[in-house]
Amino acid sequence: MEKTITVLGTGSVSVKPDETVVSMTLRSLDKNYDKAMAKSAAEQGALTAALGAVGFTADDLKTVHFNVSAEHESVRGKDGTYKNVFKGYACTHSFRLAFDFDSKRLSETLGAIASSVADPDLAIQFTVKDKTAAENALLVDAAKNAREKAEVLAAASGVTLGELVSISYHFEGKNMTSRTQYGMDTLCLAKANRAAAPAVAPEDIDLTDTATFVWTLR
Repeated sequence: MEKTITVLGTGSVSVKPDETVVSMTLRSLDKNYDKAMAKSAAEQGALTAALGAVGFTADDLKTVHFNVSAEHESVRGKDGTYKNVFKGYACTHSFRLAFDFDSKRLSETLGAIASSVADPDLAIQFTVKDKTAAENALLVDAAKNAREKAEVLAAASGVTLGELVSISYHFEGKNMTSRTQYGMDTLCLAKANRAAAPAVAPEDIDLTDTATFVWTLR
């Protein structure tokens, strides 16, 4: 029976964020369906126009979630019993705006959002544009790590590595978001485009992955 060695290779890379992602969610509520939809559309238009003033196009603002639902609330009556009362039609529209990382660009973008009549919920993240390149670098490092381990083990056992028999790898999507948190309250947000923004250097994104390699032994 042919002798083999099986090694788990671990790849590790550190990636510098080069993309800013601003997530925005608009919410409207009205007992009249048409008015709820009109309000949502008006806020979207205001947001698009404000971002257009700082160089973005309508295509840059990507919809990631849209939902309309009838909302109710439980209200206690005079007799002490509760009943569901219709509150209105709730429209939720979420957007994603991505652009090259730059502190000044981020500041003017937030200022533009604050200047519009829209009042979206905001979340800001720093990530990488070329995720495939980062994943490939991770796998290359895992293969290098596995071979180094295998050669050390083989040499210590008085044998040498033969041919690579198989590679086992299960892909799982990696979270390529920096742990850096960037927040700004409403009052500060309104002034974001009026002053020089402090330089921000998001924390590097540390990635790890594994793959299993099998070699013959000679």
